[in-house]
Amino acid sequence: MTILRLIGIFILNTIGVLVIGCTEQKDPNEPVTAYIPAEISDKVYVATFPRCNQNDANDLNKFLTKKLVLNFQAETFSGNVFGDFYCPSEDLGKVFRVEIDPLYELEGKVVTGENYFYYTFPQESLLEESSHIERFYSDSSQEMLVIDGMSNQTSPLQLIFAKYSNEKLGPFHNYYNLYTILDNDFLLQYKVRIMNDDYNKRFDLNGYDTQFAQAFKDVIAANGRILDHPEIIQGFVDNNERVIEFFKAHRQIITKIEFDKINDADHTVE
Repeated sequence: MTILRLIGIFILNTIGVLVIGCTEQKDPNEPVTAYIPAEISDKVYVATFPRCNQNDANDLNKFLTKKLVLNFQAETFSGNVFGDFYCPSEDLGKVFRVEIDPLYELEGKVVTGENYFYYTFPQESLLEESSHIERFYSDSSQEMLVIDGMSNQTSPLQLIFAKYSNEKLGPFHNYYNLYTILDNDFLLQYKVRIMNDDYNKRFDLNGYDTQFAQAFKDVIAANGRILDHPEIIQGFVDNNERVIEFFKAHRQIITKIEFDKINDADHTVE
C-alpha cells in the first residue's frame, strides 16, 4: 500500500506516530524499524530491534515516532560486557523501559553536549565539581552528576541518584537513571541496576559486572563524597560506552530528504 506523505505528516503532528505497517499477527523476534526525526538538524535516527523489545510497534513493520520506547531486561545495560539481549519477561527479572528522544531547543536555543543536561538549572544548584565531573542538586530526594572528558569517553553522561535520608536504604538505591547523547542530536535514557548476588541467584544470572554501581552506592551511603572516587565514575563511563556501541549496532542515521524518499515510496504488505 502507498502511504501518502501528507497523511503521514498529519498523523505525526497529531499523535506522534506514523503507521507504515500492517495489522496481521507478527513473530515477536521479527525486526521492526522505527524512524525518529531530529529536532535540531536534518538527521533521522533509524533503529531496528525485535518486535518483542518494541513498546509501541504493535503489529507494525515500520513506524515513524517522535520518541522511541523499548523494553529490555534490567541486566541488558547493567555491566553487560557481551551485549546480549532477548525478549523481555517479568519471569526473567525486572524489565526496564529505554527511551530515545531527539534533543529539543532549550529556551529557544540549540544546546548540545554536556550543557544540555544542566542548561536550565540555576547556577546555585551546582554543589561541587572536579576536572571532569559536576555534582548538582536535583530535588529534595535526588542529586545528579554530569560527566564529560573521562578516559575513553565519547559522549557526555548524566547520572541521577537517590540521596540517603537518615541512612535509610530502599530498593530504589539499587537503580540509577542515566542519560547520554547519541549521534550528537538524540538523547538516550536508560537504567543501571546493581546485579547483586540475591538478584542473580533468583533469576539464574551470571556474567554481569556492576561492582562500579555497588561501590557508588556504598560511597553515597557512607559520606556522599563520590567525586573523591573517579575510578568508580569511570565504571559508569565504561558501561555507557558499551551501551552506546550497542545502539550503534542497531541503528542507521539518514537525512530527512532520504527519509522523504522512503516515505514516498510504495510499501507492500507482506
